[in-house]
Amino acid sequence: MVRVGEQLALGVRYDARGDVELHDAAATDNNSLRVHRWVPWIAGFSARFVEDAIGAYLGKSRRSRQRVLDPFAGVGTTMVEALKAGCDAVGYEINAFAALAARAKVECIDVSRDAFKREVDAFRSGMEQFELETDRRWTEGGSEAVGRVVERLRGARPAHFRSRIPFFSPPVEAKFLYALVWTASLGEPDRTLFQAALGATMISFSNYSYEPSLSSRPGAGKALIENASVALPVLGKLEEMLEDIEWCQASYRATWAQRRREVIQGSYFGSRQGAGTVSLLITSPPYMNNYHYVRNTRPQLHWLGLISGPEDLRDYEQQSFGKFWQTVRQGSPVGLDFDFPELVAKVEQLRCLNVERGQYGGPGWANYVATYFNDSSRFLDLARVQLKRGAYAVIVVGNCIIQGMEFKVDHLLAEMAERRGFRVEGVRIVRTKRVGNSIIGSSVRRSQGNGGRHDTQLYDAALILRADGCRRG
Repeated sequence: MVRVGEQLALGVRYDARGDVELHDAAATDNNSLRVHRWVPWIAGFSARFVEDAIGAYLGKSRRSRQRVLDPFAGVGTTMVEALKAGCDAVGYEINAFAALAARAKVECIDVSRDAFKREVDAFRSGMEQFELETDRRWTEGGSEAVGRVVERLRGARPAHFRSRIPFFSPPVEAKFLYALVWTASLGEPDRTLFQAALGATMISFSNYSYEPSLSSRPGAGKALIENASVALPVLGKLEEMLEDIEWCQASYRATWAQRRREVIQGSYFGSRQGAGTVSLLITSPPYMNNYHYVRNTRPQLHWLGLISGPEDLRDYEQQSFGKFWQTVRQGSPVGLDFDFPELVAKVEQLRCLNVERGQYGGPGWANYVATYFNDSSRFLDLARVQLKRGAYAVIVVGNCIIQGMEFKVDHLLAEMAERRGFRVEGVRIVRTKRVGNSIIGSSVRRSQGNGGRHDTQLYDAALILRADGCRRG
């Protein structure tokens, strides 16, 4: 097992070392881990990191009475590991697709594998026949012949979805619509499992790609997909699920099945967890430079029928932690809602950069940074109330470079937490090769005066807090 050994010298008073070893937080390993591998999630962290955190910061006795909370649950990594450890698991997730994936995972312990397998076998038979017929039509009659099939299935197509180029080629769209119609006819929990499989694979046969953010294949230097099988990747994912359900039930039924499992689709800021009820908090809020968090799953949200239209996406952007730069860059200057003179000065320094660019320069970005830390303040205040006395919070965040200025989010949050009565146990560097290093020199990250170069490296850090002495609100 590769562990993070050498820590970066950050030149600040918070300990960057500590005695507890934590796995690299990169979520790449999840792609090969049972249950976690169902839906890849670039914004998440590794299951092994969560396993280490539970082992280090949660007592081993009476696990069945312990509640692990993830306020930004993503696709359920923290929740799955908490259930494997024999704890109750509660997660909040604003993104409906991520919440669906998390729900599919944490409820897999109750799935009838035999019944699910029958549905998978029936789907295989139906999809194979439909794909053969669609491919024949495409070969013999092209778009017009396949278009007639799409027209018959148009009721399953999202009415408000738009993309710069056709999201699917005509034959692929026909096949995917057929799969959607089939899935809609299923009962629960099979429908949720099928939706998760469709959402996890759909980009792979679309004309879009993650590089790492969602963009067209031509924009990423790749050819368009004229035709492809939908059945093969979706069935591959469903077979993977079948294997993992059998493994999970054989390994964890005695503990997992008895635990509370609650995925709440909505903002953590509406949380009603009781005061002093949380034994351990493990989470990773959206990073200060991750302003495409919801938009990366826009196709899944639309095509799986998880939103009704663009207005739902706008609601997500308004409610999401830290908001999006595009939602707060205009209008009156945004200030901090809490007392932190040093951060106020840094935000105002940013506001004075590239003022001639208006909302695209320092003034717009200062509004975004202030909004992000205002939400961070609300998060810490709520977590402070919900954590038991002496309980830990493990919060993974990343530094950010905006207009040439570095914001060490980990240390700023540590200072904010300390002012709220938390004890800062340490700030641990858990990843130094983060997605985004390649764009440090972009106009978003740099100021006009540094020639597009910046020596600062992006990193991920785990902020370890203890609720000793917290003031209860």
